[in-house]
Amino acid sequence: MQTWTASRFRSSPRFELRRLEELPPEQQSAFRELQNDDDFYGLLVPTSAGSASIKSVGHQAAQLFHSLSRPSRIAPSLLDDREYRDDVVDLVLDGILEIEIGGAFCFGADAFRIIASALPEPVDHGRIGTLSREAVQHAQELATNDVAELTSALYCYNRIPLSRAWTARFPDRDAVLAHIGAENADRHWSRTPHDAASPWISWQSREPRRSRGGVTWKLYVSPLPDRIRDAFAALVRVLAEIPGAQMKIGSEASGLLRPDKLVAYFESRDDLRTASRALAESLRGCPAHGVPFTAGIDDDGLLSWGVDPPDSERALSWLDRESWRLWIAKTLAASLALGKRSTHASVEPWRFAVERLRRRGVDVDTWTPSESLWSSIA
Repeated sequence: MQTWTASRFRSSPRFELRRLEELPPEQQSAFRELQNDDDFYGLLVPTSAGSASIKSVGHQAAQLFHSLSRPSRIAPSLLDDREYRDDVVDLVLDGILEIEIGGAFCFGADAFRIIASALPEPVDHGRIGTLSREAVQHAQELATNDVAELTSALYCYNRIPLSRAWTARFPDRDAVLAHIGAENADRHWSRTPHDAASPWISWQSREPRRSRGGVTWKLYVSPLPDRIRDAFAALVRVLAEIPGAQMKIGSEASGLLRPDKLVAYFESRDDLRTASRALAESLRGCPAHGVPFTAGIDDDGLLSWGVDPPDSERALSWLDRESWRLWIAKTLAASLALGKRSTHASVEPWRFAVERLRRRGVDVDTWTPSESLWSSIA
């Protein structure tokens, strides 16, 4: 059997490597601040519209891309370095490099079993794990390879369909506030000024924040919509004991039908643990909805958690800060789209997407970030 490290590689014809000054003026302006990174070399630009997104690259990746403009082997001395070898594997899985197998060049899911480790059996931890796996399988079956559409399908999975009955019950924020008994929260919390464009109603603790950290620990409280009043009341009581906490709830029917309808924010994981223990006791027996791509705290999916990427993860300041779930959905969608375009894949697209995410530093059994994924997480 051919050893993949002895194979020939080539730069993908799907991309062109360009320096910033080679881009049109409007694109130069959008990406100029990447030059603040000393390692930034240039951008990989798709050769055809819609085939991929623009990717920034450092000097090492750029040098490798240049060197493989003609198919050749990579020096064994370089592949002896585990970090370098892992980078090559990831570049092939992302379709930036291609590997020659059986006389043909392939990448992505077509190359997965050649260059990546054997697929472990998926492990579902409780209802959240099952929902997350079902979400990726659902996206695989959709008749689209569009990354934006796949992202939406993943992020919105497990929402309850909007019906006339729900719209009549919760037509607007006033109806939601009246139903949940918001006056109890308003006695001890500061409600964020109303923003007509926001789908949320938010409160902040009147106790000062203890730190200015960039990492936000999130607790998802996910009851079925007809039990939202009980869940909100319990959350108000519990958070009253935790300085600096914040919370938000969907502002109308569509917001209460999404699984992540009620969210609390904390400055530390210890605060999150304290709140989740108290809520688990207070809401024992409350029927759960369940939020995919979060870390389950209980078996039925009523409580789960996540941690948002810090601001340092945004390469460009004009990009919106992404939530953990949205980052997961976008990352999965990009790999899923690549996997669905494969012609001779030996692994299903959904498994390819999940394993690509694992290589990015996500524990895909519990849907939590590894300690090294974001260096600012302590």
